Amino acid sequence: MNPESSDQPRSPENNDHASTPNEATDRGLRSAALRDDQALRTAVDRVRPAAHRVGEWLAPLIQRVLQWLAPLLQRIQEAPVVRRLRERVAPHVDKLPESVRRAPRTRSMQVGAAVAAVGVVSLVIGSATSGPTETEVHEAAVEAPIQQQQAQAAPEQAAQAPAPQAQDPAPQAAPAPQAQPAPEAPLGPPVEGIDVSNHNGDIDWRQVAADGKKFTFVLATDGTSFTNPRYSEQYHGAKDAGLIAGAYHFARPGSSSAEVQAERFLNTADYQSDGKTLPPVLDLEVDPNSGGCYGLSVSEMQLWTKTFNDKVKERTGKEPIIYANPSFWRQCMGGTDTFAGHPLWLASYEVDSPAVPGGFSDWDFWQYTDKGKVAGIGGSTDLNQYQQGFERLKQLAG
Repeated sequence: MNPESSDQPRSPENNDHASTPNEATDRGLRSAALRDDQALRTAVDRVRPAAHRVGEWLAPLIQRVLQWLAPLLQRIQEAPVVRRLRERVAPHVDKLPESVRRAPRTRSMQVGAAVAAVGVVSLVIGSATSGPTETEVHEAAVEAPIQQQQAQAAPEQAAQAPAPQAQDPAPQAAPAPQAQPAPEAPLGPPVEGIDVSNHNGDIDWRQVAADGKKFTFVLATDGTSFTNPRYSEQYHGAKDAGLIAGAYHFARPGSSSAEVQAERFLNTADYQSDGKTLPPVLDLEVDPNSGGCYGLSVSEMQLWTKTFNDKVKERTGKEPIIYANPSFWRQCMGGTDTFAGHPLWLASYEVDSPAVPGGFSDWDFWQYTDKGKVAGIGGSTDLNQYQQGFERLKQLAG
C-alpha cells in the first residue's frame, strides 16, 4: 500500500515538525482575522473623534425633533381612527395571559398596531393634500388633445349655430303717473272787465261787480321808481267784491335792467295762486317821452322782455301776459314770435275786430276803449274783453 494514500492517521509523536493542511488553513484564518480586527480598530480609532463630534451635534437636534414630535404624537393618539383601533385591540390583548402580554413579541404587536394607526392617519392626510396620481396624470395627458380640439371647434360651432331668438324683455314697473293738465274749459261768450290805476281814484268795487264786470287789471309799478299808492286797496277791493284780479307793470326798458324792474313789480304785486289771481302782466308801450323804443334796438328790446318774463315765471310759475298794440309790436319788437306762448292782451281802439300782431295767433284780452263808463268809478276808464268765456277765465286764474 502507498503511504501517501494511506487512510491511517499519523500519530502526533511522529508529526512534531510537520503540519497538516487543516492546521495551515486555521493559522491563515486566524492571521487574517487578526489583521482585520486590527484594521477595524484602527478605523474605529480614526472615526471615533468625528463620530463624537457628530453625536454632540445630533443630540440637541434629536432632542428638538422629539420635542416637536411629542404634541404631534399626542394628537395622533387622540385621533378618532387611532382611538377606535386601540379600543378594538385592547380587549384582545387583555385576554392574553400575563406572561404573553409581557412578552417582547406582544409588545411588538402593540407597537405595530400603533404604527399602523399612524399610517392610516398619514394616508388620510396625504389623500387630502397630495397631487395627482400617475393614473390621473396619464388620463389628463390623453384628454388634453381632445379638449384642445373641442376648444378649436367651439368658435366654428358657435358660428354655425342658429342665433338665439330675442326674448321679450322682462316687464318693467310702470312709471309713476304724472300729473296731467286739467282739460280745457269750454268756450263761452266774451267776458267784460276793466283796468285801473292810481288815476281812477276811489272805486266802489261792489258797484263795478254789479255792472257786470268780471275781472280787472290794476297798475302795481311803473319803471324803476313809481309804485301805485292805491294798489293794495284797488287790488284787494276788487277781489273782495268777487272780481278776478291781476297786477301789471308799465315797462321802461331804457331806465333800468329787466331784473330790477321785475323784482320791484313782484315784490309789490304779491302774486298768490288762489284761483282768483290772473298771471302778472308786462305792459309794453312806446316811450311816453319820445314815442320810440327807449333808445334800444329790436334785439335789445326782445332780450329785455325775455329776461323780465323769465324772472316772473321763476317766481310765480306762470307765463306773464303781454300787453301791447300792433304798431309797437311791429316797431320795437320786430314782429317776433318768441313770445307766441304767452297770453296776449291787445290794445286796439275804435275797431270792430282787432288785428293780431305778427308773432301771435290770436288775442286773449282786448282793450277796446279808454273812454268807458262803469258804475262805481268816477270819470272814464279802460274797458276790456276776455274772448274765451268765464270758465276759461277762471281756469287762467287757477
